[in-house]
Amino acid sequence: MTRFAVRCVLFICLSLLSFAESPAQKPFFTKQILLGAHRGGADEWPENTLYGFQECAKAHPGILLETDARLTADGAVVLLHDKTVDRTTNGAGEVSKLTLEQVKALDAGYKFTTDNGATFAQRGKGLTIATLKEVLEALPEAHMLVELKGEPALADAAIKIIRDVKAEGRVLFASFVPPTMDRARQLAPDMAYCFDMKNGTALLMAVRSPKWAGYTPQADVLSIDDGMIARYNLTPDEIKKMQTKGIRFQVHTINDPAQMKGFVAQGVDSILTDRPTALANVIAEAKTLTK
Repeated sequence: MTRFAVRCVLFICLSLLSFAESPAQKPFFTKQILLGAHRGGADEWPENTLYGFQECAKAHPGILLETDARLTADGAVVLLHDKTVDRTTNGAGEVSKLTLEQVKALDAGYKFTTDNGATFAQRGKGLTIATLKEVLEALPEAHMLVELKGEPALADAAIKIIRDVKAEGRVLFASFVPPTMDRARQLAPDMAYCFDMKNGTALLMAVRSPKWAGYTPQADVLSIDDGMIARYNLTPDEIKKMQTKGIRFQVHTINDPAQMKGFVAQGVDSILTDRPTALANVIAEAKTLTK
């Protein structure tokens, strides 16, 4: 393939990444979400901390910040991927059995290292597990993908916070717990949602059926890892069919630059990575080739 042909292909692919084409779309999608930071860029900054999110947003203006939400014992919405605080802090125990005060007393930078444990530069710097409210208020322009890791009560608490800070148009919800997603949609039907296991399975069945033309999307984004793409034999043609229906296709968690280049060239709508600087460089290079 000639260099001119490569530029043409990349131009077509990148053109699919503009989300402002329809005035009827949800507010969340008026902003580019191709560059996404998994847990705020977990390989570059302490994951799911306010400091990490702020540094990531400063380094990459407009980036999509992905995070995970859980409830403390006293009902606060904190941002933490794991069920326990053990892996990322100097504490131990399940988040759901700790109060917000107990969670906030932990050092969230304690185990962060960028050199395989030789040094821990963020220890003792005052970094704490962030709350959803803290991050939304500190970064009023940021778009966030919030994975709800808990039962339906978490949806109630998270949506109340989002409404209090008037952030409905800049939050995308995901969850592996269908009842929690059902509750969120019931409370805030106009917000943006990822497909869950239930309606995601229905989507995959529909895209391969003769009734695809009549299928109505039940969510906004199909977020899937590269292993699941292979497991379900999801083809580029099927992905394009979903995008034609207005479904955004997101792949995670991609940390290898070669894989990043492949997905950017394919024309996916969003990539989540622990290494946003590497992904930003890949996207910039791809855009240069289209000029």
